[in-house]
Amino acid sequence: MARERQAPKFRRAPPSIRREALIEATLASLRKHGHEGLSVRRIGAEAGVSPGLINHHFPSVWTLVAAAYETLSMSLLESIQRRARESDASPRERLRRFYQASFAPALLDPGLFNTWLVFWSMTSHHAQVRAVHDRTYAAYREALESLLGELRRGDGVPRFKPRPAAIALSALLDGLWIEASINPRTFRPAEAVALCEDWTSALCAGAFPSLLAARRSPRPRSPPRC
Repeated sequence: MARERQAPKFRRAPPSIRREALIEATLASLRKHGHEGLSVRRIGAEAGVSPGLINHHFPSVWTLVAAAYETLSMSLLESIQRRARESDASPRERLRRFYQASFAPALLDPGLFNTWLVFWSMTSHHAQVRAVHDRTYAAYREALESLLGELRRGDGVPRFKPRPAAIALSALLDGLWIEASINPRTFRPAEAVALCEDWTSALCAGAFPSLLAARRSPRPRSPPRC
């Protein structure tokens, strides 16, 4: 006679630990199954808990997905920033390290790209996910603005506007990362880094007129009073 299948034994854990575990399970489920990984049953199976426990810790599956999106985005950004600032270096060198970290093998994993596709596809349909996108993109842009601001203070560098420069650089990085993730045979990571380095050189040479800060004209002097 076959043994009856026993239900998994669920262990109690502090709410914060359980929430973190559910977020990690959500990311693992999306990495493995794509859109199908959004299923509460799949996430519960990945975490080893009942679907009802997910509802206990998150008001809805979209709240859980938004939390997973934010966790992944900020953890990747923090790891890239650590690489850029791990030792004393020049502003140009910090940017180069940021580029290198952006095309590290772990960030070019196909499963990671598939997870991003799920998140991106939801931004126009779910307000919580869109809000996370807006916050994390702002944080990413601010990180670039900070590095570019340090670069701008260097000798011989023309005064450029950090915010639009960060937007342009972000677009270049994202475009290269997407293509490298879809087809790694298109170019090597080192080539992507070199292209970003060329962009930095062009910026420092004043090759982007729309990014240059307008010079303030001297204020006219008041005529002397008799």
